[in-house]
Amino acid sequence: MNEFKMIATTVVMMSALVGCSTKAPTTGDFMRMHAAEGKAEVSDQKQMAKEWDKASALKISGTKLVKHGEDLIKSGEKDITTGKQEIEQGKKDITEGEKLMLESKQEFQETYPNQKLDLQK
Repeated sequence: MNEFKMIATTVVMMSALVGCSTKAPTTGDFMRMHAAEGKAEVSDQKQMAKEWDKASALKISGTKLVKHGEDLIKSGEKDITTGKQEIEQGKKDITEGEKLMLESKQEFQETYPNQKLDLQK
């Protein structure tokens, strides 16, 4: 008897499901479908707006990073130029100093030939 009740219940449920699925949608059903579509559109639009805001923030921060990087490069290039100028001037000063030292030593030796300049000898 339990098997008969199970089979009967199954047949009744299947008939109810088949009956519901063959029934034409009502205006209320269409309203619910449109509402569901509207919810999906709102969700999509909110997601798109969120992505837009994220992209806008990335663009602003990226612009700031580019500007800062360019400023660092300009500053670095200026430092490199200054450094190269100082190296060049330093080399000239060394050459001029060595030349003056040699001339001074020669002049001293010519003027005072009997006096030694090397302290180690």
